[in-house]
Amino acid sequence: MAEVQNRMGECKESRAELGGRLTALRDQGRDLKQRLKGGSYAGVQEKRRKKLIDVETTAMAVADLEKYWTALDKALMRYHHMKIAEINKIIRELWQITYKGGDIDMIEIVSGEDGASNRAGRSYNYRVAMRKGSTILDMKGRCSAGQRVLASIVIRLALAETFCINCGILALDEPTTNLDFENKDGLAKALARIIAQRSQQSNFQLIVITHDEEFVGTMRTQLGSIAGFNMPEYYWCVSREQTCGPSGQFYSRMTRKPL
Repeated sequence: MAEVQNRMGECKESRAELGGRLTALRDQGRDLKQRLKGGSYAGVQEKRRKKLIDVETTAMAVADLEKYWTALDKALMRYHHMKIAEINKIIRELWQITYKGGDIDMIEIVSGEDGASNRAGRSYNYRVAMRKGSTILDMKGRCSAGQRVLASIVIRLALAETFCINCGILALDEPTTNLDFENKDGLAKALARIIAQRSQQSNFQLIVITHDEEFVGTMRTQLGSIAGFNMPEYYWCVSREQTCGPSGQFYSRMTRKPL
């Protein structure tokens, strides 16, 4: 009997303790509700809803941008490969016209991609390769000075043909340096062909700086046979002359001469 009474007393004490804790928790709950209704917690549910919308829409925008970026990257890669193929086609045509040697069938630009898996760090190592039959070798260090000059001019002409349709200005400074007679003749024919093709383009202009008057004359002859043009009719000769007198100052003089 005494044991039961002791047990009842313990239960009453525990009940009183739990009742006090419950009252304290209810008071704390009422205080928290009051705090949520005012101050910085006012409208917290609406704020949470708006922030959740921001998070979801941002995640969707990021996913869409990734899709657009991937599509743009693929489009740029396709454009790059297309332009390289177009440039190499023109290079092959011009090389066959201009180069008269038998040791190189054609040259082409080769693009080696580095960091292809990392779009931000992707780069291209362009190099010029020469082909003889089925053998392909890098042109650097394996060709003569004349071949280098001719390859440089042919590549520049191909780049101009590909990218300078709306702004057709091409300047060549001493293009016949280190070229033998046959290759100079081939270059004159190639330039004449380009001039004939661009004859209807109002903004096309070719500037050739050269000491080789025979080269300019060959271009004129080729233009006459290709398109019936009687041009150029004249050229400008730049000379260095000295004034009379003790000072003897030098100056440059431009003279218009018929061709």
